[in-house]
Parts: sequence; structure tokens; C-alpha cells
Amino acid sequence: MMSENHEHIYQLLLKKRNGTINESDDQYVSALINGHEDVELMWRALKHSFSLPGEEKFWQQIDVANAWSSVRSELSVKKNGIHSIKRWLFAAAVLAVAGIGISLIWKNTQRKAVQTPPVVAAPPAPVNGLQLQLAGGETIALPYNQEKQNIKAGDVQLSAGAKKLQFTGGTAMGNGYNTLTVPPKMDYKLLLSDGTEVWLNATSRFRFPFNFSSNKREVYLDGEAYFQVTKNDSKPFVVHTEQTDIEVLGTSFNVNAYNDGLTRTALVSGAIIARADGKEVRLQPGQEAVYKADQGYNVRSFDESEVLAWMKGVYVFHDTSLLEIAQVLERWYGVKVVFDNKALAGKKFTGGLEKLQRLDYFLETLELIGDIKYSYDENGAIHLK
Repeated sequence: MMSENHEHIYQLLLKKRNGTINESDDQYVSALINGHEDVELMWRALKHSFSLPGEEKFWQQIDVANAWSSVRSELSVKKNGIHSIKRWLFAAAVLAVAGIGISLIWKNTQRKAVQTPPVVAAPPAPVNGLQLQLAGGETIALPYNQEKQNIKAGDVQLSAGAKKLQFTGGTAMGNGYNTLTVPPKMDYKLLLSDGTEVWLNATSRFRFPFNFSSNKREVYLDGEAYFQVTKNDSKPFVVHTEQTDIEVLGTSFNVNAYNDGLTRTALVSGAIIARADGKEVRLQPGQEAVYKADQGYNVRSFDESEVLAWMKGVYVFHDTSLLEIAQVLERWYGVKVVFDNKALAGKKFTGGLEKLQRLDYFLETLELIGDIKYSYDENGAIHLK
């Protein structure tokens, strides 16, 4: 993080969330949030957590230099049980002071004894490549977070690198659809021929043509993406998912179509029409259409900072089941999660997860305050019990 004292910043963020901050401190910490991405990420996770009695006083007394060792010592000495609030506060201390960059703030739904977690060495995640499969069947490996490379594909000139793909030419490639595959642990931006920007989340597939030659600009999404569509009144832009079709003229919106039977479409600006099973809904900015195969559409408001947090490498969850969180871990880290104790899948947590941090930080936090044990098997799968 920045040079300012981690502990002091965290104290101010707690006060801001709890409404106990004075005007001058509020102005100071608000400037930090607006000017420093790591503080912004910490604030985004913290504001979704629950306020607990005594947390501000606890942070005033914390020994920053010995925060981690204090946690381990506390857990080791009091093996017969620690009060829930004490576990919660010490976990927050570990995550903010030990330099993780974003605090995971949890709501522990049960009060049970916590044992000192074992030291587990995580195996490397499976290596999956970023790739573009052309309409003719040829597959091209793309560079990810590297310097830009120019790649020739027929009459198309690809420019790939720095987490972005754009292209020129392509008239001789016909109207066939190419498939961009973004593997776990990555996110990637694509610039289409009409100027539309598509930002794809991890474990997503996106089908698109090099040229939009018909009276509609049609693309296909499996996964999650944020769209900034170039306006063209005469040629609507249509996103097809497995269950829904979303039609726009020019707008910004997010589509989450990971889960079977569930598609979320969140409108940031402009207007869109979402269709499924002969039904349609028209959204206004700030509205989200949630489609379930057996229930139809449900339109509701959404928190833009939460829904779009993935674009900054953050997953914010509020009273979310561990099953849903596990699905994010699988997409972001490329690991398989197995529930040895099936009851854990429904256990709910509130907090935030930063993709760039090591997965073991997150798993150790689950052990510290969630009464959950984890281990890796010989295939690299994570087992929760």
C-alpha cells in the first residue's frame, strides 16, 4: 500500500463506515479513496461488512509490527475457544496489516472454537492459455499481460498484448464467428470492428465476427462481460447468451451468464431490452434484470460498484453462500473446489476478495473465522470440511 500508516487508514475507514468520523478526517480519507486504488478496494470491501462493537477501540490498541504473530499466539494459547468478535477483529488485523492490500471482512454465522490452521503449500494452478479460434478452425495463442505483439491471421492483423486484443482488416474472412477464450485467473478486453469495447471476466467465451455485415451486430457470450457499445441507430447490437438476448443501440451494461438457469443483466447507461421465452423487459440505468429459467425476469436496482468490481480484480460478496464464492474461486484461480462437508455450501459470508492475492490468504481466513478446514488433494483440488 502507500506510505501512509495502514493502521491509521483502516481506523478512519471503520469510522467512515460506522458514521463516527469527523468532517476533516472524512475529507482526508475520502481523498485517499479517490486517489489510491488499494484504499478504494479496501473501502469497497469494508463498506459491505457488518459493524461490530469494540472494533474501533481494538484498532487503536493494535501493535502493527506484531499483528500476525499476535494472531497466531492468541489462537494457540486459547485453544478452547475465542469470542466471535475477537476472532473477527484479529482476522481483520492480519489482512490489513500484513500487507494483503484489501481487507476481507467477514460475518461469522456461528460461534465455534478455532484451532491453529496448518501450514499448507498450495500447488500451482493449472496452466490454461488465452486463445482465439478463427472461424476457419485455426487456433492462435494470444499473449496476456505482455508487450503488444502483431499477429497475422489471413487478411486480419491482430494486435494483442497488455490484456487487450484489437484487429484491422478481415473483409476476406467472411461473416464467420471467431471464439475468444479467456481462461481462469485472467480478464481481457476486446475492441470490435465497430469500436465497441468488451471486457471479459475469467473463464468466459465470446464469439464475434471480424466484420458486422448484416443489419444487426450480433455476438455470443458464455460467462461474464462488460460492454461499452458504439451507438448505431440503424444497426442494433445484440448479445446472445444461452437463455437470453439483449438488444441495445448504444449503451454500457454488464452481463453475467455463468450459472445454469440464471442470467443477470445490469444497465449502467443508455437503455436495453432483454428477451427470453417470448417475454421482454426494458431496463433503465441502475436497473438489473435477473432471469431464472423457472421464474422469468425479476427487475431490481443494483450497486454498480459491487457488480462491476470484477473489472478491478475484486469480488464483493454480501451475505453470499460459500457455494457461490467457491464458484468464483474456480473461475478466478483455476482450481476445483470440493465440499467434503456438504452443509458448508450454504454457509454465508460478507466481504471482498482480491484476485491478485494468493488464494491461501483467503483460505486461511476461512479457517481462522469460519470454522472451516481446507486441504489440497494430489490433483490440486481444494477440499473444504
